[in-house]
Amino acid sequence: MPVTITATTIAKAKSDSGPGCRRHDIVDARSRGLSLRVSATGVQWSLRYQMGGKDKRLALGDVDLWTIAEARSIVDRAQLMLRDKMGVPDEAWLDRMRSAMGKAEAVTLAAPDPAPRQVFAWTFAEGREKFLAEVHRTRRHDTWKDYSWKLCGEDLKDLDGTPLPLITRQQLAGILGDIHRSGRETHAQNTQRVLSRFWNWLAEDGQAAKSGVQPGIMHGLKAPEPSLIEDDTDPEDPFGPGYVPPMTEIGRIVAIARSGAVHDTVAAALELMCWTVQRRRTVVEARRQDFEALGEGQGGLWHIPPRSMKSRSKKAKRRPHTIPLPPVAWAVVQRMLDVETDSAWLFPQIRARRQGEELTHINPSTLTHMLGWLPGVHASPHDVRRAFATHGETTLGLLRTDTAAILDHNPDARDVTGAHYALHNGTHRTWPIMQAWCSAVEAEIAGAAARLESAVAIKAAVTAARKNGGGRVLLAAE
Repeated sequence: MPVTITATTIAKAKSDSGPGCRRHDIVDARSRGLSLRVSATGVQWSLRYQMGGKDKRLALGDVDLWTIAEARSIVDRAQLMLRDKMGVPDEAWLDRMRSAMGKAEAVTLAAPDPAPRQVFAWTFAEGREKFLAEVHRTRRHDTWKDYSWKLCGEDLKDLDGTPLPLITRQQLAGILGDIHRSGRETHAQNTQRVLSRFWNWLAEDGQAAKSGVQPGIMHGLKAPEPSLIEDDTDPEDPFGPGYVPPMTEIGRIVAIARSGAVHDTVAAALELMCWTVQRRRTVVEARRQDFEALGEGQGGLWHIPPRSMKSRSKKAKRRPHTIPLPPVAWAVVQRMLDVETDSAWLFPQIRARRQGEELTHINPSTLTHMLGWLPGVHASPHDVRRAFATHGETTLGLLRTDTAAILDHNPDARDVTGAHYALHNGTHRTWPIMQAWCSAVEAEIAGAAARLESAVAIKAAVTAARKNGGGRVLLAAE
């Protein structure tokens, strides 16, 4: 309970201190935050205050250094400074008080104190929370997850309590250097990219006053250059980055999908991915309403909505990306459309990750993992797209504009005519492209099926790879 500290209080505190004394505080009733700390080693004046919702304590010095009136004056100044957000009572500030009141020699500081607007700005953790909330509102879930993983990692955790204006470009460059030297060179590059976007957002007009960040402060932030690799081929992993699956491998994936060795929903998704060479997220997010049948034996159309496209441009938001589906590709879609279900998704989630969660569609990573587990398959979802572009141009006689018309979700971004005037779905041009590709894949399926192991053997291989960590490890981004 607070008491009015007097000379008598101080005298008793001194007599109580010494060996065997249990440390305790005597709180002054006249000056908020002032107390005497009594312990076995002596009696000291102490200032207690709150900042950012946390209790802080500053030792003011021995009880004989200050009179009662001086101690109260110092504490009152500190509380006034905190109330008006003019600064923070710390050791440097206390040194100035000692000098101003004749208790010590004038102190020459190595650097001036930060401005109050810097000290009371958002901390790194507070700014990060606001930024990630905005990313979650405006960007896709995968983007928010990626940014969260990079900004909330161990590499940056020491910055959490630091006001954003006090974090320098050189400081962040040092952290990126540490990441790079640890062998995570790509992670250093990606973290730099996210940090730059984070700081650009902090400097925008909507939050600059609270963040205290000035525009351009992180301009020039770079991660160290990647290590020089004379030969980018890895003899121990010929199926690494840049791998182009042969057409026989594409045929094997479809043959396995049709063998019954893989769950029907996942198998159909894998098969549609091989026929249409679309991104894994685009495939799993397909809704039943996105498909249009053209009649018996004519196949259909897949109208990929802007929400499932990688591009977020305003042009892409207005125009779907239409993929022709020859009969052999449409058969996969029709098979899933014939399944009686209340789900709007073509490939509904098989089971919820957590009890009580709503079922949506299968996870994009399901396709990545399954390809990594399939015996005799080395391709990732991205490699399948690379096979279409490579074999399409070298073997099937397709032009670069042909393969781009299928792979590129935003072909009108640099085409004023396509964006504003030629408002058709372009299938008069893309039908021959998809027919050529589907015919090439179909030609490989029979041979792949003839060489295929039994469904039981494939299931066993998949189970073993999943449980024992076997199979090729594929990056989630693929």
